[in-house]
Amino acid sequence: MITDVDKGFLNMALDEAKLALQDNTYPVGAVLVDEEFNVIATGRNRVHPNKDVSAHAEIEAIRNAGEVVFDAKIHNKKFTLYSSLEPCPMCTGGILFAKIQRVVWLLNDDKGFGGFLKMKDAAIFEEKFNRIEVIAEPDEELKMKQIELMDQWEKNANHVGNLRKVVLADI
Repeated sequence: MITDVDKGFLNMALDEAKLALQDNTYPVGAVLVDEEFNVIATGRNRVHPNKDVSAHAEIEAIRNAGEVVFDAKIHNKKFTLYSSLEPCPMCTGGILFAKIQRVVWLLNDDKGFGGFLKMKDAAIFEEKFNRIEVIAEPDEELKMKQIELMDQWEKNANHVGNLRKVVLADI
């Protein structure tokens, strides 16, 4: 179950996803919040603008939090990561290493690189996953907004399917 506070942070993640799409990259946004509901950091996908395959929203939020995440990890403080899309395997690894204890996302990504649920179900790092509260797809209205962004992304020239079409046309 999510609260109105959760919904507000999910809207912030969605706003970051919109900015990512405006930057012609995969529309994913993330917000990292401490246990007092202070925004610690935000992030959005920047793969195409930065020409960096690791520039994912969740990783950017964790990086932007810097020393605060490191300190929270040592002192076992509870952080929540809100994302507009299910974290991929790389971002899931970042979540595990940062000891983020709660993750909430708008849309499962079983068609793409969503890896959080798959990795959790594989029972690897079971002890670490068992410490994380997961809330997937808690709000239908916001989920539909993320789906709209994903649909827009499929038409974008930087979408990998469209980039491959250009390469094949040149052959």
